[in-house]
Amino acid sequence: MKVLKSRVVLVCASLGLTSMIAGAETVTFEQLPGMALSANDMSPDGRYIVGETGTFPFVNGTYIMDTVTGVLTPLHGEGLAAVAVSDDGRFVVGCIPDPTGVGSEVASRWSAQTGWVSLGFLPNAGACPSRSNGYEMSADGSVVVGLSWDGCNGLGFRWTAATGMEPLEELANGSNRASVVSGDGTVIGGFAQGSFSRTPAVWDGNLSGVLLDPPSGDVLGEVQGISDDGEILLGEWNGDAFRWSASTGMEVIGQGQLIPGWQGIAMDIADNGTIVGFDFLQGNRRSWIQPNGTGPLIELVSYIQSHGGTVPAGAALEVCQAISTDGTTIIGHGYNVGAFKITIAFDEPCPADCAPDNGDGTYGNAVVNIDDLLATVNAFGATGGPCDSAPDNGDGTFG
Repeated sequence: MKVLKSRVVLVCASLGLTSMIAGAETVTFEQLPGMALSANDMSPDGRYIVGETGTFPFVNGTYIMDTVTGVLTPLHGEGLAAVAVSDDGRFVVGCIPDPTGVGSEVASRWSAQTGWVSLGFLPNAGACPSRSNGYEMSADGSVVVGLSWDGCNGLGFRWTAATGMEPLEELANGSNRASVVSGDGTVIGGFAQGSFSRTPAVWDGNLSGVLLDPPSGDVLGEVQGISDDGEILLGEWNGDAFRWSASTGMEVIGQGQLIPGWQGIAMDIADNGTIVGFDFLQGNRRSWIQPNGTGPLIELVSYIQSHGGTVPAGAALEVCQAISTDGTTIIGHGYNVGAFKITIAFDEPCPADCAPDNGDGTYGNAVVNIDDLLATVNAFGATGGPCDSAPDNGDGTFG
């Protein structure tokens, strides 16, 4: 067995005179069908996508797409926007025209059984011009968060079927909004009006909240993304894309922005640490990715093209909206392209990549070279170990 293992190493190493890539990524790009104009949210497994249909800049409907069947289904009725989807695709959050005729729109939730149903608004909500707007919901669709009003002072809300719409604690100088929520509905992120403008804020399932920059909220920015478990918050912090957790506090992502002088905005994170987002400046947007949560921000178009993908000529990939938890599917939208989906296929690494010892129970550095050959020679005759890479057992294991 050890001789076979050594042959594997020699073959892998010989493919490149000094070294070879042990594992690689292949990226494909596709536009969503059916005049899909935007892709606003995706279930964590990448199966369901929701957004609006139309021809830029005009919206004419809403949709849900099942990427397993490839079917895009229009959400018939009065839906004006589709901004969030439950994990199983049963529920979609958006807005509909205000049934009372007072405001322009109200938060609503769709299901195949009920169609679009109003979630109401807070008791003193004026027409500003909406009376409420839904922004996100929990994994099972039972909790919805968003914006309503006290007069025309913005308040974040949390809605359940049992409680109806409840206001979140008003923070700082008012003008609050709840933009994202964890999978279990207990961690809510958004913004309040701080010392100068929007400032990042977070609330819990009991409706109480805090500023991420206490006591006054001098920081400019907001929370615009959240991990499914609610442990990591994402967004903009004084012009930089940031991530925050209770254990680490605020951390700037990469260099903060893709383009110096623009505002970096982080939108979503995968379980492998990959973060997606976009830069913004005076109405212009440029999408980016930070693979595995390390290194610089990379323009999304460049990332796609450098991994074998093709982007239509003239397409501007403006916004990365979401990434699946396994890091293989990204959605967004842009100019002259509408809604898009990116699929990342991770090639199986060469099992001979067994050096160095990373000190954390893992081995290898995604390159097969002389170090791996020497590690194998040194381990010759031993039982087991990371360099025991042959034979291929046919079940995903080696040695």
